[in-house]
Amino acid sequence: MEARLTAISMISRNFHSLWRSPRPPRPVAAEALRPVCGGPAAALLSVALPAAVLLTAMCVPAAGEVFVLANGGRVEGTLLNADELMSEKYVIEVSPDVRVTLNRSQVSEVLRLRPEEEEYERIRATFADTAAGQWEAAEWCRQKRLSQQRDAHLERVIELEPDHAEARRALGYGKSNGRWVTQEEVMVRRGLKYYKGRWRTSQEIELMETQRKTEVAEKEWAQKIARWRKWLGSDRDVTARRSLLEIDDPLATAALIRALDTDEVEQVRLLYVEALANVGTPEAIRALAACSLFDPAEEVRLTCLDHLKKQKRPEVVAYYVGELRSKDNRIVNLAASGLSHMRDPSATGPLIDALVTTHRFKIVPRNPGSTSATFGSGPGAPGGLSVGGGPKIVERRLTNRSVLDALVAITGQNFNFDQQAWKYWYASQRRRKAIDMRRD
Repeated sequence: MEARLTAISMISRNFHSLWRSPRPPRPVAAEALRPVCGGPAAALLSVALPAAVLLTAMCVPAAGEVFVLANGGRVEGTLLNADELMSEKYVIEVSPDVRVTLNRSQVSEVLRLRPEEEEYERIRATFADTAAGQWEAAEWCRQKRLSQQRDAHLERVIELEPDHAEARRALGYGKSNGRWVTQEEVMVRRGLKYYKGRWRTSQEIELMETQRKTEVAEKEWAQKIARWRKWLGSDRDVTARRSLLEIDDPLATAALIRALDTDEVEQVRLLYVEALANVGTPEAIRALAACSLFDPAEEVRLTCLDHLKKQKRPEVVAYYVGELRSKDNRIVNLAASGLSHMRDPSATGPLIDALVTTHRFKIVPRNPGSTSATFGSGPGAPGGLSVGGGPKIVERRLTNRSVLDALVAITGQNFNFDQQAWKYWYASQRRRKAIDMRRD
């Protein structure tokens, strides 16, 4: 027994690192084990777990399950007491002469070996511990798609024959200045780091980390705003309103915009408008501009406009100018009303073009076969009778009162809806400005 304990102690010292690597044992190690892997060793292993684990790595195991230990180790073998569902122990056969007993608390997971892995466990000790033998083992693993085991054999090949070109290339090595180097070494020399599946520069990693932190913060704000929304109308109403009105973090912008777009309660949307105005980021201001046109409640639209006209930002003017080309005549006039408050002379030309706009309307008869009269308004608007049938699409040229009001507010001129007169006047103003600039 003392001799056996001495042998186990020697194995523990010499082959501890091999247990954590799938690399197969060297023949000399197998020779040292032969006196140990039999007879009373099984009884010894049931009480000496570290030695049992080492023996499992070195002896040819009985293929079946992999027992992942809580400390990171692994035991491979066949579970003998699978029918004892309430047992607190696993009894595992790791070879015909060796059994290991583990407490359930020592095992974090039990995995079933694939057929290829079972076959590998049976034959891996048959490959010679030479460069040629280990290369043969690596090729066998490649054919069976056992990548981790293959890498272990390839590493052993280059230990035995450092200049083995095929094994080096299979492991990702390349020649640089006459020496073998890995892709990792090359990339590190270039100042790159491996991050999220790719080699990246430090600047790129920093940007990605910033983006990740931003996304986390935005999710946290979404959760806070949703929580405060639930408190509105409850005994926490005052706290919720105060919390919403005190928001000034730019990272809350996205969550506030989503809340403004989706909430159906007008008074709640007014709270979100105030919060976005406090935040004041370009995204928040664009959201207020859009809300000033498209929110169904006039009070919400006007509140947005009140905040926007205090700052008169160029991007808001540009947004309203773009909406003057809307197919919806109502939006055209709301955009013009916004420009009236901005008082930006750069909007004069687009406003002149939008004095009279053409829009398409669908006319649906009230009753099949009936006759209805449609009358247009404004210059060139169609009118007359429409006789029965299905829906009809008609075009109408409409004069836009809000556009005219904006032109008068910005220019101090009033040519009513005479677009030609407006254009003549505007052209003369531009020529005069150009002459004055040349004189300067």
